Amino acid sequence: MTLFVHRAASTDLLADGLAELLATPLEDPFAEEVVAVPAKGVERWLAQRLSHRLGAGSGHDGVCAGVRFLNPHSLVALVLGVERDDPWHPEHLAWPVLRAVDASLGEAWARTLSVHLGYGESGTEGELRRGRRYAVARRLAGLFADYAAQRPGMLSDWRGGGAGDGLGGAVADDLAWQPELWRRVLEQVDAEPPDVRQARVVTALRERGAEGMRLGRDLVLPGRLSLFGHTRIARSEVEVLAALGEHLDVHLWLPQASPAAWDALAGAAAAGPVPRADDTSAALVRHPLLASLGRDARELQRTLALTGGLDRPVGELHDGRAAAARADTGRTTLLQLLQADLAADHVPDAAERGARSVPAEDRSIQVHACHGRARQVEVLRDVLAGLLEQDPTLEPRDILVMCPDIDAYAPLVHAGFGLGEVVRDDTSGAPLTHPAHGLRVRLADRAPRHTNPLLALADRLVELAGGRLTASEVLDLARSAPVRQRFGLDEDALERVGDWVEAVVVRWGLDAE
Repeated sequence: MTLFVHRAASTDLLADGLAELLATPLEDPFAEEVVAVPAKGVERWLAQRLSHRLGAGSGHDGVCAGVRFLNPHSLVALVLGVERDDPWHPEHLAWPVLRAVDASLGEAWARTLSVHLGYGESGTEGELRRGRRYAVARRLAGLFADYAAQRPGMLSDWRGGGAGDGLGGAVADDLAWQPELWRRVLEQVDAEPPDVRQARVVTALRERGAEGMRLGRDLVLPGRLSLFGHTRIARSEVEVLAALGEHLDVHLWLPQASPAAWDALAGAAAAGPVPRADDTSAALVRHPLLASLGRDARELQRTLALTGGLDRPVGELHDGRAAAARADTGRTTLLQLLQADLAADHVPDAAERGARSVPAEDRSIQVHACHGRARQVEVLRDVLAGLLEQDPTLEPRDILVMCPDIDAYAPLVHAGFGLGEVVRDDTSGAPLTHPAHGLRVRLADRAPRHTNPLLALADRLVELAGGRLTASEVLDLARSAPVRQRFGLDEDALERVGDWVEAVVVRWGLDAE
């Protein structure tokens, strides 16, 4: 059994390679395939792509069935046996961290925390600083969870009374309080420390194997599993996958823009992970985009080097399909030239750039300067409508839109695309709004508090509890749909409450104190 690393510049090639693998049935006809994906959007796209390849014919008659999609965190959580209530998950760990912080304020080693949280400070500034307690505890819980995932050895050292950084050095002076805080947190949690649990499970997997292993209540690990489309995998997760790979086939399907850069980094990556400040691998690649935007790929390559996995470029694995997919179509676009340069890790000189010819109508790469988010969405809407009109083969499902903050853009997308109402002419039925209003879009990976009104309300209540409870904040809370529905508040009632608040000159505060 082996850990296979399949890589290609095109996710289409990776999906087709996975489809060929899944086309060979498991020994148990009732067993589910297990495929881990980084996000729900990738799951939906991959399921559609697989359904086109797993049919009885060459058309679109297939169905993606018998495949259990997980994310790598949930897969590892199932293997660790903590799929439901992991005490070391940041959401759960925040409260023990808060108790440890509160109990430590004023001690010499916790001076940094004490100052930051206004310990012993009176007045408004001290009150505001003390209001940060939960936010700080939640942030620290996230850091500790990251340490457990990326540097479990560091937490083992801290647990034993040390202050190492997990790489042979010591933690920075300004972070010297963290090891002691971690030891105080361990006293608050009645559970096996995450580094101990990780080592125990990895050892058990290597000794007794994993085939036929039951994960959770209704999932048995089959004789193979796949991870698709990941650009980052935590070191602890790689250790679990490597242990599983000793007893079953583990396939990693990785998007990798440059085979040449991968080969150039092979020697440096063989040394394994290093501190980011000491990582000079960016200097080994020539193309500036690979150097500036390829850090995740370089770090993943270093981490995977610890596993000794079998590297199999997808183009070679599937009889040159990668080369066929990049075959000359008779016209060269700017995007194709850039992709070729990235794949070869090549920087064209001035003479080569001058000799290249790109059609004047080429729009394969476009840059639009827009003033604000609303204008960005408007321009995007116009561009997509134009592309769909120009290319009859292009379908909405072929289009992926990425943005830095999906929750900030969501209301604008609702208003500008097919999530809003399409207004039509009463006589002809023709749409009277923008053509993009007929496009059905799906917003993926939104935070639950932005899609569930009750969770959003709970989030606002927590924020209010740590603030000054200003009159405007409380009135906004009363105007929210769940509160209005629960207490039967109509517009007249809310207006009356606002008038009362204004009449008695209430500005902030929970009560008279």
